[in-house]
Amino acid sequence: MTTISTPRPIQNQTREALLAYLDALTLAEPIQARLWQLAHLTLTQVSLLRELRSGSQTAGVLGQAVGLSPTSLTRLVDIRLSAAGERLLGEVKIFRGSLLHRAVDSMTPDERRRLTVGLKRLVDLARSIVAHDEQGG
Repeated sequence: MTTISTPRPIQNQTREALLAYLDALTLAEPIQARLWQLAHLTLTQVSLLRELRSGSQTAGVLGQAVGLSPTSLTRLVDIRLSAAGERLLGEVKIFRGSLLHRAVDSMTPDERRRLTVGLKRLVDLARSIVAHDEQGG
């Protein structure tokens, strides 16, 4: 049996990226607290609201879009965007002035673009892994 090992520098880079991501997550905690205080919503539920802006969707499609199984998803929401959900999404002032908002606003346009591209790629890869695993991959 042949074993393929990942070179140590790549393992270290992966570890550093994961630790940096965890550090970044702590910046979202005050925003999460504010969302909970205002509307009793988690960041996952806010992600679902954003996906529903494009219209009603099946639990399978919506779950795949946010990295949840259809069963987990149906425990969270009724699969449509209500007027209250639409209003909440318009409340960008939840983020305005937060440490996270100020830090991103301080970045150069190129840094913001690279951050956006990298985060979208991370999310897309994670969602495709969930979809692959759910298909028995």
